[in-house]
Amino acid sequence: MVAKKIAVYKLFIIFYENVLDMTRRILLVSCLLLFALACAGCLSAPWDSDRVKIDEQFAPSTASSGIPSRDVVYPIPTIAPTYAPGYAADLEADQKIIRTGSLNLEVKNVSSTLDPLKQIATLHGGYVGSMSVNTQYGNRLYASLTIRIPAGEFDVTVSDIKKLGTLTSESLSADDVTEEYVDLQARRNALASQLVQYNRIMEQAENVSEILEVQVQIERVQVELDRIDGRLKYLDNRVDYGTITVSLVEPEPVGQGKEFSLVSVLNDGIQGFLAVTGGLIIILISIIPLIILGIIAYVIYRIWRRRKGAKKTTSGETKREGNPPGA
Repeated sequence: MVAKKIAVYKLFIIFYENVLDMTRRILLVSCLLLFALACAGCLSAPWDSDRVKIDEQFAPSTASSGIPSRDVVYPIPTIAPTYAPGYAADLEADQKIIRTGSLNLEVKNVSSTLDPLKQIATLHGGYVGSMSVNTQYGNRLYASLTIRIPAGEFDVTVSDIKKLGTLTSESLSADDVTEEYVDLQARRNALASQLVQYNRIMEQAENVSEILEVQVQIERVQVELDRIDGRLKYLDNRVDYGTITVSLVEPEPVGQGKEFSLVSVLNDGIQGFLAVTGGLIIILISIIPLIILGIIAYVIYRIWRRRKGAKKTTSGETKREGNPPGA
């Protein structure tokens, strides 16, 4: 009877241990599932990049303290861009356009067309910057003029110039230099501010070394300012006055070609002779390696023939000695 009770007690202990082990496993699996669900919820939570919410543990909500609750949304502060002095005003400046043009005209008489062309430039407030007149073959004149015209009169001037003859070619362009102009003005403002600061430092300098050091910086800034001022003046001039290049040429007379000239014929002959001679020299220099290789091959061939002839002579004498006459 006691043995049966002991056996039942052992079975109860084994059953209890198995049930406890299973309970632990179930609890462990449940904890893992809960942890996985929590992680999935954190990853799937939406994130607003423009607004940030303050957590309750850092900002507890209490009516008495006046601290806002966790549901209050705070916008991210933005920093306004800063510009150099005068830069914002320069952005709104008028566009800086450089107008250029090129006109080729065929006129009956170049000399008689030059004066009307100058009058057109003067009438529209411009001037002739440069002019050159040359004689082509057949005693035809060719002229080239560069005219500077105010930007507001550019198109009207081009139309008036076209009326002076037959237009053979035309080229117009507009170069926008606004970005470069604004950038130069901004750099000039910054350098001017530096110059003012250096002058103040110069007034407060106490020893010679400080004065010399500041003077070097002042000269450097002043040189850069002068360079920028020169560039700005150049751009202002090119913007205020457009540039038109006009080429005038007389038509070639019908049935009249180039006149015969003995000197021209002799020159052409000499040029042809020199060209042929130069070509022959080039060919000769080019085939020099082949000539050298041919000479080397010929020398080797001659040496081989001599050795071969010497061998034949030696073999013939040997045969004669082996077979004496009358034998």
